[in-house]
Amino acid sequence: RSKATVSVLYCSLNFFHQQEEKMADAIFQKMSAALATPVGKEAASKVNEIITYEFPDTGVSYVIDLKACKAYKGKCEDAAASFKMDEAVFVELASGKADPMGLFMEGKIELDGDTDVAMKLGKVLKKLGNAI
Repeated sequence: RSKATVSVLYCSLNFFHQQEEKMADAIFQKMSAALATPVGKEAASKVNEIITYEFPDTGVSYVIDLKACKAYKGKCEDAAASFKMDEAVFVELASGKADPMGLFMEGKIELDGDTDVAMKLGKVLKKLGNAI
């Protein structure tokens, strides 16, 4: 009986984890499409840097390349700023359900690199608005 309970719990957690990964992937795909628009290109040109997101819980990483106006799954060694957080935290953040500063203060988001670039990314994402 306890093996069945553990198995069900594991399957449930795995299912939710897969859903979060699909949601994060969809968000980055929408972001890439929005960056390719004239409004996106104009907003990206004001920052003109590369930012990475690393999700240690899933082992997945994404790149927001504001020089090339695209976002994609992958890694970049020379990013100006890199965020590290669990994928579920990213999904909450992207949906507006969480406060980025609060998450940072709680240690749920780590930032390595140029904080000014990270702050400018927020402005770019706001300009893209409902497209994401």
